[in-house]
Amino acid sequence: MPCALCLYAYFYCMKPIIYLLFISTLVIACKNNHNQPAAVNTTENADSTEGNYLPVIDLIREDIKKVDSFAGGILNKRTINGKKDSVFIQPADFHRIASQFLQPGLDSAAFASQFTENSLMDETTHLLNFIYTAKRAEQPLQKVIVYVKPTLTQDRVERIYFEKNFASGDTLVEQKFTWKMGDFFYILTISQPKGGPAVTSMNKVIWNPGFFAED
Repeated sequence: MPCALCLYAYFYCMKPIIYLLFISTLVIACKNNHNQPAAVNTTENADSTEGNYLPVIDLIREDIKKVDSFAGGILNKRTINGKKDSVFIQPADFHRIASQFLQPGLDSAAFASQFTENSLMDETTHLLNFIYTAKRAEQPLQKVIVYVKPTLTQDRVERIYFEKNFASGDTLVEQKFTWKMGDFFYILTISQPKGGPAVTSMNKVIWNPGFFAED
């Protein structure tokens, strides 16, 4: 997960005005994290196309490693056209389902050629939103949003969201992926076969027991 130095340095490269607003935080972060390797390129590499984007796929991989580090229960909640069931799953099943988040298009190198980037501060949630929109309508991965909570000590990625659209035979598939860092992820899939009714399913995998009771 990127440290405060990485994120604020990213601001310096991409959003100078925002960087100035958070300059005091950067000073604190530098003191606390000066021995940590940077996950995002700093101003020295501002001309590099890869340095302009957050390492989304690496953030997800890092959270997967954290799930592997403890032996707590992992709950899988499934809903298909309103019918629900839930079951505790093994780590191998967790990895199989979570692998759907490791999309090649989420690599920061692919972002440079396939996406445009914008960012904003959501005044309601107080989260920084990094929004990546596909340049071509025909590519499966259409939108990626990274939600970041800025703090005085270390910025924290709260959530990663992305949308994917593709055809599977004569069926159009729309998927929405959400990864809540440290807590759960879910995949919403709407399949629309040609000449038939749509099928809506959701797979929610939870490893933070505090969220086991939530729908």
